[in-house]
Amino acid sequence: MHTMLILPVLFLISNIPHGEADPTYERHNPLTGEINLCTMCPPGTHMTSHCTATSPTKCDPCKKDHYTELWNYLPRCLYCGTICQDNMEVETECSAFGDRVCRCKEGYYMIHDFCARHSECEPGHGAHTEGTPRKNTVCRRCSEGTFSNSSSASEPCINHQTCASGQAVLMPGSIFHDTVCGSCEDLANNSETLRRFLIGFLNEHKMPAPKLRKLISKYIRKSVERRRPLHRRPLTNHVTAWLAEATQEQLIEFPEMLKAAQLNSLTRKLEMRLEELRQQSPNCHIPLSFV
Repeated sequence: MHTMLILPVLFLISNIPHGEADPTYERHNPLTGEINLCTMCPPGTHMTSHCTATSPTKCDPCKKDHYTELWNYLPRCLYCGTICQDNMEVETECSAFGDRVCRCKEGYYMIHDFCARHSECEPGHGAHTEGTPRKNTVCRRCSEGTFSNSSSASEPCINHQTCASGQAVLMPGSIFHDTVCGSCEDLANNSETLRRFLIGFLNEHKMPAPKLRKLISKYIRKSVERRRPLHRRPLTNHVTAWLAEATQEQLIEFPEMLKAAQLNSLTRKLEMRLEELRQQSPNCHIPLSFV
């Protein structure tokens, strides 16, 4: 509606000679037959009387909630008809010189006259360009040596940490998780180190989606949605999120859960990695259950 109303105004000023101080228009007087050159009304006003040979154009200010943003000879001002809809906010309020201007709220961008939420970059991807009120987030896969372990519309990929002197690389970093530094003793005595180690290990290996669904339905979430297929990466992200909140007891039992879900190859690889760490520290006992 707003666009249709403003088009006549644009048409009216299309033939204004360039460089004139006050735009004019030709007015044919039906009573005298004369053609008068009348001055247009400035923005914020509208025409109430055409000029004559002896009197100028009469203009009145626009009333509340009405406007003209161009020189014109409209008989009435245009109504401020723009309404800020869902997920929008007012950028510029209606005035005598222009209609209300809306923009998307923070976290949203304009697409097809609607405000959509900025896309979140999934784990393994970072925000290359943050979204704006007019553009969506641009995500890019993390490059070598960087990672992202969360879904975010604003966070970029982060560099892997470098293990300090005296620390070993318990788990190399990937695009999904940071490098895990420490020692066998840290795994045995520090639940947070064990948590990061298991998360890193899980994301380093590809696992069959059906077995991941079995692991989730049996131990993590009892009611798994079975109507639509869940792909490996979303399933892995779900298990990762669970590990991030798991108790010490659940972390210790995690290898047993993998085995019960028939993720036998992954279980063997975990045992082999732990055995390598034990060989580096023969007196170290990591309390993980493989029964």
